[in-house]
Amino acid sequence: MVAGTVLVTGASGFVGLALVPQLRSAGYRVVAATRNPDKFEGLEAVRLPSPAEPAEAFAHIVANVDHVVHLAAIAHTQLAGAAATYHAVNCELAAKLAEAAHRTIAGKFVFVSSIRAQCGSVHSGVAVESDPPQPTDDYGRAKLAAEAEIASIMTRGNYTILRPVLVYGAGVKGNMAALSKLASLRAALPLKSLDARRSLLDRASLCAAIIHSLRETGTDAGTFIVADKSPVTVPQIITAIRRGLGRKPGLFSCPTWVLAAAARLTGQGARWQTMNGDLIASSAMLQSTGWSAVENSARRIEDLSRH
Repeated sequence: MVAGTVLVTGASGFVGLALVPQLRSAGYRVVAATRNPDKFEGLEAVRLPSPAEPAEAFAHIVANVDHVVHLAAIAHTQLAGAAATYHAVNCELAAKLAEAAHRTIAGKFVFVSSIRAQCGSVHSGVAVESDPPQPTDDYGRAKLAAEAEIASIMTRGNYTILRPVLVYGAGVKGNMAALSKLASLRAALPLKSLDARRSLLDRASLCAAIIHSLRETGTDAGTFIVADKSPVTVPQIITAIRRGLGRKPGLFSCPTWVLAAAARLTGQGARWQTMNGDLIASSAMLQSTGWSAVENSARRIEDLSRH
């Protein structure tokens, strides 16, 4: 029995590629909304309008669906006018899609936002939903603005906003990809002394949170941080990956000021600040609605590295 039809934007992205088969396994019919539907094989697809297109274009793609999962976004851009680009793609597009969904769908609108709508890449203390949002960059500000638009548009409350922390899994990019590359090296690494703790999120667990939000009325009109239960350090991540590859940790200590200087000299200063700073987030609120978080990020990363 089909549980309903879900329109998924960003279905070809890192999360979308894992979400689509999970939705199908859960009994949903999936329609992908993408800029290039002709290139999407093996899945019904429609063209995702641009933020500048009229409301009719968005009404068309939600006309025959029960639910919407909005993943499509840009996380990094080097273009001039980055703030305007982030706002158009990450906020205006979400708002127009929400407006169309509010008029049409009977089910849920799930918006995958980001922890960056809550706080910066480094955060003191444990981030929780009751904290006043304090985004520190254009990406986070655009995501927070999109959350506000969706809440004001969908007055029936049939929406859920998810704020995932850094997601890991096969094919990941960004900082987790950089750590994976480091871990794959045969050389010993001078990272043993790094003790900053960061919350991570298993991609499959995020997909489960999205499906849970579609089904669970206890998540209606709610905003939830999504994270594994136990934060990890960079040495724990490297060790987990190497153990998954059947190798020893191969880590030794080095003064952090030396590592910081090396990062600056190689143009990796921003990445170093992220690696050497805490960002611990609690997903207890989402867990209270019945979603299960991964208990041990390091163990999960080790398991994934074996495949």
